[in-house]
Amino acid sequence: MTDSKMSLSNTNTWIRLAYMVLFILLLMAARLVVTLVVVVQFVLVLVIGQDNENLRNLGQGLGKWVYQTVMFLTFNTESKPFPFDEWPETDPAEGYSIRPSEQVEDGEFVEVDEDDVPSFTAGGDIEQFDGEK
Repeated sequence: MTDSKMSLSNTNTWIRLAYMVLFILLLMAARLVVTLVVVVQFVLVLVIGQDNENLRNLGQGLGKWVYQTVMFLTFNTESKPFPFDEWPETDPAEGYSIRPSEQVEDGEFVEVDEDDVPSFTAGGDIEQFDGEK
């Protein structure tokens, strides 16, 4: 019985609750920011044919921050995320751009990932069609 009274009177637990409420509110704001980044990036790709590197980095940093925040909220870590720690570092990303087919010259080699090309003959048993019924 003393253990339950001790855990209820632990001030560190109540302080953590205050941090958790703060981070839940910040997560709600982050959801709005992520939605805006997604919409603006999509519009930019539609209009100019490529994404914005700054928005891409913001989205990546925000994704990492959301992960750190969820880890804190679910008691998987004691370290508090930004603004009580540094903003997460972003890794360089390739980005996205569209090159119209008019800009691809005849005979130009365009790299294509083999996993992106569907194959209707690869693998499995394929019955040969010999034209006879």
